[in-house]
Formats: sequence, C-alpha cells, structure tokens
Amino acid sequence: MRKNIQKIPKDIYAKLEVIDSNDIVVGCAVRFNANDLKSGKLSHLGVILTPEGLQVPKTIIPPEDQGKYSNRNINGFEIIRKDLPKETHYNNIESPNWGDSYNGTHTVNLPYKKYPRDFYPPRELEILMNCNDNQPNLDNYIITFRIQEVLDKSINGFDKTLFEDLNLLQENIGYFGVESSDTTLDKYLSSLNVSWEILPPGTVDETIERLFRGKTPTEQQKNVTAERYKFFLSLKFKNLVFGKSGLRRYFGALLEDDLVVFENIEYGNAVYVLFNDWQNLSTLSRVDLMSGKYGDSFERIVHIGDWEEKVKAIVQKQRENINAE
Repeated sequence: MRKNIQKIPKDIYAKLEVIDSNDIVVGCAVRFNANDLKSGKLSHLGVILTPEGLQVPKTIIPPEDQGKYSNRNINGFEIIRKDLPKETHYNNIESPNWGDSYNGTHTVNLPYKKYPRDFYPPRELEILMNCNDNQPNLDNYIITFRIQEVLDKSINGFDKTLFEDLNLLQENIGYFGVESSDTTLDKYLSSLNVSWEILPPGTVDETIERLFRGKTPTEQQKNVTAERYKFFLSLKFKNLVFGKSGLRRYFGALLEDDLVVFENIEYGNAVYVLFNDWQNLSTLSRVDLMSGKYGDSFERIVHIGDWEEKVKAIVQKQRENINAE
C-alpha cells in the first residue's frame, strides 16, 4: 500500500469545509476483496479471514514497524534543535586513582556539547474497526476504520495533528478520510486521566474478572493478563493495582509503598515503573506523564527484546534506593 502523504490533500480540506461541527475524526470505510484479506493484507491489525468468517478486533494500536507515524505513535520522537545554541552535557566515567584501579576509582564528569532536543511523547492512538457483515464466503467485505481521537478544527495545531492521524491510517490500511464526530473534545480529554484502585492479590481468574469488570475480554487479553500476573509474581508484589481510562484498562503491581509497575495490556504499549509520589503521577494522562517534567520519577520500558529483565533491573535499583534511605 502507498506510504506517507507529504501534505494534507485538497479533497480533505474540501470535506472539512462542509462539516458543520468543529469536532472531527479521521476515518473511512473501505471495501476489501476477500482474496486480499486471505493473503494477510490487514493481518498486522488482527483482521483475518477464516472459514468461519472475517475476524475484526474492535480496537488495536497499530504495530510500530508499519511506518514512521506508527513508530512515533508508540515510541514518541525527538527533534534536534539546531536553531538553538549547543548545551553542555556530561558523561560520567569511573577513572582509576593514581593511574591504577588497584588504588580504587573515582567518578569523572566529561563535558561535551550537543544541540537541545525537544521530545514529543507517544500518543498511543488506537484504530477502531467494525464490519457489519463478516460471514464467510463473501467476495468483498466493507470495514470501517476510525482513529480514536477527536480533533477540534478551531484550535492551533489542528493541521499538524490531522496530518499525523491521516498518515497513521494511510500506513496501516492505505486509505483515509475525515468525518464529523458526535463526541466532544472535552469528553475525550476527560477520559485520558486514569483512576486507580488497589486490591489485594487474588487468583488469575479473579484478577481478570476485576480488570475487565463490565467487559468481556478477548482470549488474547486473558492470555496477556495471565502472563503479566506471572511476571508480577516474580517481582514479589504486595498488592495489585487496577486502573481505567476510557476504553483502556491498566494493570499493575504495588511493590513497595512508593514503587509500582503497571501497563496497559493492549498490544503496543509499554511498562511504566513509577516511584516518587506514584499515586499522583499515575493519575496523569500519558501525554502529561511523557512531557519531560517527570523524568526523574518514572521509567518507561517498551515491550521489545529483553524488556522483562530491564524492568527487573530497574525495580532492584529502586528497592536498593528505598532501603538506603
């Protein structure tokens, strides 16, 4: 499928002109040939055509390897500010005393210059999907897609965010569009904050029931929750923490009074290790948390490679700091 667009197309601007509401969403409906779906055209989004019919997840965060904007959506990105003067930074190294490490070592701070960086946090936007007729043996299937974000045409930065959302859909399905939204921007923003409850440990089945209260989890969500529960056991937690923010459900473990590990169990998210007033930090939206203001109070570990070992190392270090106080 065609990759990134370089600018917002004229037909998108034309469509925006005829939408009365300021609140719009990026989305479209696409007709797919059954053979394309059988060959895995949308398998990266979990859309699979089987003998029983078309399987379409309700929502998914697209994988980071789909393109530039899919990667930014999960990992965020930096912009090097070459328009600003360089700043002094330091590398810390251990240097031997009197030229011989036998005499011990001491820390030396080596200065170097580099341009300032602006960090833009990951937005972790989901794509909502639906197919009204997914019975088997059809020649074509119509699937609707929508970025789970309401954009306000009247605010500064609208074009930039619209451009990113259009590219996110383009990278993953090869099509995009805009429509009006019945959901106000205020309602969407209010759903970003996370509310938490701390509960004592239970069985895996009890944990799944607590986490998905009022919602039926998929088999994948059950499996991921069971895996995370097992991982939290290896960290020797005191209590479990459950959080909810809109359609997102967060699950974690309270390890010490001021040390918690949690994550959204949906695909593509990261583990957060919070310390230093985690109760307040954990109620922030991801956008606020990743703004750069709280860098000394948490660590974010993406689900790639040996992420479990990285989490364990961070937890051990923080426990050592707590015991040393």
